[in-house]
Amino acid sequence: MGVLGMTVGGRPRRLLEATYEATSYQGWFSFTRDPRSAQLTAACKLYVSPRPEALADAFPLIADAFVRSGVRSFKVGRGVEGLLRPDKIIAYFEDRAHMDQVASALRRSLRGCPAQGVPFAADVWGDGLLASGVDPPPSHAATSWRSWVTKRLAVSLTTERSAPSEDPVAVVFADLRSAGIDPLRWTATADAFRAPQPP
Repeated sequence: MGVLGMTVGGRPRRLLEATYEATSYQGWFSFTRDPRSAQLTAACKLYVSPRPEALADAFPLIADAFVRSGVRSFKVGRGVEGLLRPDKIIAYFEDRAHMDQVASALRRSLRGCPAQGVPFAADVWGDGLLASGVDPPPSHAATSWRSWVTKRLAVSLTTERSAPSEDPVAVVFADLRSAGIDPLRWTATADAFRAPQPP
């Protein structure tokens, strides 16, 4: 809480308390403008990944950008473990245009901020600080973009091949493409989540 400026009297705390309803659950602090919007399905999400040592300076700027840009909900990693993870700050959006607008605002305000980077997510500006993803729909067995991608990777990597001499990276990439995942940009095709589930 101290690192984020979220102790009593901290500027980010005062700013967020005026706009969001905060809750905490295992591993996360969650901020929602309207509790009813928590039930809405997000079309996309933005990961903000400053290096841990940059959080004290970066989080007030991130909070300010989220408030000014009308971000409806976001979550922040809770505790030391939560702040060390690469996907430590995640904002949710109903449309890509709004996410791109917020990403542009963050790029300006966080210029020079060292990035940790989020694996298996689409790097927005090429520096690792901001990345995007698309979660599976609520009816899908997977709960998040990165868990879905890594599960697909694990299935592909552990599947026995009829031709073991094949380049394993090329085979895995082909498997991911057939599942609707671009393994170079870590983006999903329109029908990605209609692909058959791994066993």
